[in-house]
Amino acid sequence: MNQKSTLGLPSNLSLDSLREILGYFKNDCSTLYSLLFVNRLWCKIVVPLLWRQPFDMTSLENYDLIIQTYIYCLSEKEKSHFILAGVKLPYHPTPFFDYPTYLRSFDSDKFRQALNLWLKMNINESRFDPLNILCKPIKVLFGPMVKDRYNMIPRNILHKAVNKCIEPIVQDYYTTRPNFNVTKEMTRLLFSGCDKLRSLKICYDEDSLPLMEMIDSLCMKNVNALCNLQNFELYIRENLENEQEILENLFLTIARSATNIQHMKIDVPHEYKFPPKVHIALYTMISSQKNLSSYMSNYFWDSKFSIHSALKNRSLKRLNLWGLTRFDDSLIQGLLKWNNLETLELVGCPVTPMPCEPSCNKLNIKNLQLGNGYGNCPYIKTTLLQMCNTNLQKLTIEGVTSEILEEIIQHCPNITHLSLCAYQDISKVLPKLISSLHHLKVLTLGHHEKFLFTKSTIGEFVQSLPSSLKSLSLNFNISFDFLKILLEKNQLNLYKLELHQSQTYPDKFINFLSDYAKNQTQIKLYIPPEHSPIPKKMSSLSTPLEIASIEVLKRASKHINIYYKLDNKNFYNLW
Repeated sequence: MNQKSTLGLPSNLSLDSLREILGYFKNDCSTLYSLLFVNRLWCKIVVPLLWRQPFDMTSLENYDLIIQTYIYCLSEKEKSHFILAGVKLPYHPTPFFDYPTYLRSFDSDKFRQALNLWLKMNINESRFDPLNILCKPIKVLFGPMVKDRYNMIPRNILHKAVNKCIEPIVQDYYTTRPNFNVTKEMTRLLFSGCDKLRSLKICYDEDSLPLMEMIDSLCMKNVNALCNLQNFELYIRENLENEQEILENLFLTIARSATNIQHMKIDVPHEYKFPPKVHIALYTMISSQKNLSSYMSNYFWDSKFSIHSALKNRSLKRLNLWGLTRFDDSLIQGLLKWNNLETLELVGCPVTPMPCEPSCNKLNIKNLQLGNGYGNCPYIKTTLLQMCNTNLQKLTIEGVTSEILEEIIQHCPNITHLSLCAYQDISKVLPKLISSLHHLKVLTLGHHEKFLFTKSTIGEFVQSLPSSLKSLSLNFNISFDFLKILLEKNQLNLYKLELHQSQTYPDKFINFLSDYAKNQTQIKLYIPPEHSPIPKKMSSLSTPLEIASIEVLKRASKHINIYYKLDNKNFYNLW
């Protein structure tokens, strides 16, 4: 018999090839569970895939099972700490696999949720003891002194005698501090032997301080824990003025141990600014990265000592900045420096905009997103759109104006994907823009029909649509009359049509879409959830709606995709 066949491998397939093939299912939990039972070899390959990011592979109600499995991987000596702390540990043999060593992604928030859930289910409730009222102060005083004198494995009669005397004090000490003790043991278990962590997500608030401190301490002891880190995310939920040293140490530890991060995200409260030492530590962490390709942040922009000036690496491909405090020449100089930058996302207009000098240099940016408020900032028209010029292919603008459309017509002729959200009338200039984009493939429009079409401009808009257009998304409530003109008078062969109807979609509207779908057009229709045949919640609507009957919607669902939801905040994004 062929040796490969005995190992569970097809005759012409190597072990490395099998690992690569099964790796394609790393995010498909149900398939991985099925593959576990093929044979022993496949099981050994699949188990690390399942346990690389275990909290993402199951739901919240099963988080405690993950912690329980990790506990089983502890030594008997380590388990005894939990028992003394009043934690119920059912007997279970040591698992065949050392699951903590497979960890590749750590999310502090999910870990904390899982640990708290497991503790609620496994902490022994202490019984009422009248003597405890008198003895508690003594135990609190002497607990920290004697806890390290307790021998988990007594070697002689003396040790046994000492254990017998101090056991009640030690047990009571641990029982009053179960969360901290268990968190410490679990964090140590995950980080002390881990040298292949790829993703680290930290949620920083008052409840996470002990966890943050232990993570930083363990990473300092085991520098290999972060050496392969590729993704780092930090979410600061509240201002902890007296605990900034933990953040400073974490930033400096990452700067020393993890210099190959590719994706970084820093999310802080609005207009939040670190103390100088922490600010410098963050700057050091960012500037230490050698291969950073994506940086997302809403942290304070300071032209004198800008965090973003730390992005010296030319490998940067995506830059997402929201909640900026200023926009000046220092950012423009950075954009010119990052030769490989392809995607720039500016969300939220600067609080204190500053004028910047236009540059004759051209940017390599292919994807540009401008959030609401930039329409009133002249430097967007005179600087970014001019500098992007012929390289720009995907453009998203929220709060677009007629003046910005004129700039796009003049400077950006090669756009293939365009998403515009208008809060003022652009109906006269919009057809002129669309007709100038001869390579346009995807068009998304919002926010209100009256800003985009009028009776006098709808015909001109239809005629302006280029033959290259394959996808059209209308993120507003379009009237039946305008929809009919739009679809009947154009000469397009649309592959995808997406509509968001929040108010009106009568029977004739739905039947018209069903007939149009016969042209091989994939149609997506989003309508309010309260209009679902099985409504999840009812809402009081100020105006009567003209909506289709349930029977018409059921028949139409055979030809078009109907979604009962209204959340379209991400539907303007083109990448």
